[in-house]
Amino acid sequence: MNESIILVMAAGQSRRFGSDKRQARLADGQTLLMATLSRVMSCEVDWRLLLREDDDPVALLGEAFACEHAGRIWRAPQAGNGLGASLGDAFRQLSGEAALAHVQVAAVWLADMAQITAQTFHVLQAEAQADGVHIVRPRLEGEDSRPGHPVLFGRALWAELATLEGGEGAREVITRHREALREVAVGDVGIHHDIDTPVMLKLRD
Repeated sequence: MNESIILVMAAGQSRRFGSDKRQARLADGQTLLMATLSRVMSCEVDWRLLLREDDDPVALLGEAFACEHAGRIWRAPQAGNGLGASLGDAFRQLSGEAALAHVQVAAVWLADMAQITAQTFHVLQAEAQADGVHIVRPRLEGEDSRPGHPVLFGRALWAELATLEGGEGAREVITRHREALREVAVGDVGIHHDIDTPVMLKLRD
């Protein structure tokens, strides 16, 4: 079985939100970032968290969590150029990490998507592992069939993802490799639940 890793993309600027949405509180008292990390950790696979260079992990995660998982925190020097640039930072580190040479599938999971279920991740993971499919993403069953997140990339595409410096990021790579794309129908509305404004946070609490 191909080993997988989850890349939690948390290096954005939260410009539309108006403040640092990673620290926005949900009804249960958790921050949005910690709620997302809880979902990621429930998948029981390795993970890395991408932060900006000026981020304080203790302030974002709490001292105990930040210390326990310090080795899983990566920095995104190009974060100011957008998600695509942060993805480039992430995949350069992933490709260059000798200890992760056994990993063959990387899932890109946005830090404001705290409602994706572990079951959904495992369905996508199984699809990526089954026959070496290079790109796997979920699509909601029913009328709203837009593709969602997370998106899984096989190692064959990591070198290309590592060259990203901005633009539309992984979308460009997916467009260039349509033949490598597999979309999987799921019943998880969480694949569309990203948070861009405070109003959206309240609607999804």
